[in-house]
Amino acid sequence: MGSSPAAAAGPGTALEDLPEDALLSILALLAPPDAAAAACACRRLAAAASSPALPLALALRLGLLPSPPPSPPLPFPAPSCPAAARRLLRSLHRLRRLLGLWRRLPSSASLPALPPSLAAFEWAPRATLAASLLAPSAADGGVGVSKRPFVTLAIDESGDTVAAAGDMPVCVNFVGGNHIVVEAAAAAAGGEDEEVEMVSGSPPEEVYAHFANRRSPGAGRRRRGKQGRRGGGMEAQHFVRIADAEPTKARPLQGLWKGICEDRTLEFYLVSYDDIGGVTCRRFSDTRSQNSCYSPVFWTTDTTFLEPPFSEKELDNYSSRDHIRGVASDHAGTENRIISRILCINASYDVVDRHLSTPLENGRNVEGRIWLYEDGTFGFGFVGSHSIIDLRHVSSAGCILDTSH
Repeated sequence: MGSSPAAAAGPGTALEDLPEDALLSILALLAPPDAAAAACACRRLAAAASSPALPLALALRLGLLPSPPPSPPLPFPAPSCPAAARRLLRSLHRLRRLLGLWRRLPSSASLPALPPSLAAFEWAPRATLAASLLAPSAADGGVGVSKRPFVTLAIDESGDTVAAAGDMPVCVNFVGGNHIVVEAAAAAAGGEDEEVEMVSGSPPEEVYAHFANRRSPGAGRRRRGKQGRRGGGMEAQHFVRIADAEPTKARPLQGLWKGICEDRTLEFYLVSYDDIGGVTCRRFSDTRSQNSCYSPVFWTTDTTFLEPPFSEKELDNYSSRDHIRGVASDHAGTENRIISRILCINASYDVVDRHLSTPLENGRNVEGRIWLYEDGTFGFGFVGSHSIIDLRHVSSAGCILDTSH
């Protein structure tokens, strides 16, 4: 009687006795740096790490290819040597690190502003990574997001990453783990990614400004930067990752949101939690400013929600307000949505004073409420105002919602 594979392996089977497809499966489950470290453990793992089949197995795990994989040609070249395999693994890891939402840092005072300041890196067909610039879009009276092509990244025949902005070759370099620089390929020639360690305790604006001064044309490369602009080049653009772009169960308010303001403009809002449990919301357009002292839309240092059943006073405070419906007119209407929880918030007087219909007892701060709805979205409003600004998700599971091109 034949024995099963498990019985044939036995309890004393060594790692190097496993077939190559089993070793490939093990390495494909590891992150590329861990797979490289595992390859140093024994000769069989080293041989498997150099196998032309490993990048394909890793690509399947990262979701770059459907399962089962399509017939050749593959969306990226099969490596012909161990060095090419390592380059391909590094390129795949690099593309994966770029996934997500990134905020453009303010440019120097001598350069014009570059709106929109939000970029999304998403997987595209044929194992390419497409970056789009996002902006609020109120087309047809809706609450959407417009996408404009920015940069496309792919893997060339050598296994290296190549990028282009339209027809112009560009470089996308990491400066640390959460900061990238996009610049013309000529301006970045000979440069490698800089993995710079953040200095703890430094304000983010100062750290990013330090990086920008080091990397931007003009810091030791001013003459070449001017030549690049005359030749149709581009200024270096710096982006920082929006680490928490979507809400979680523990932090239901965090992330990037969109909504219609009191002045009937559609805006992105960025809500973040601090290390001591507080919450701050700012308009995303305000984060383009060089001045870091702009007032938040709202904040709170106590994130303890009011739970149902709610008092009559809280229910009347919500039901007596109008929901802003569109940007083209002053139309607003009542909308009874199911409220799951309520949070008390504050805002600066200079943010909401023009929208108040009654005088304030406190001349500095305005009290308000967040109404967290059952569907995971929320609205907010302030004392003295009769409206509610409802916010919606910009993305879900990494995919941009309500897009238009």
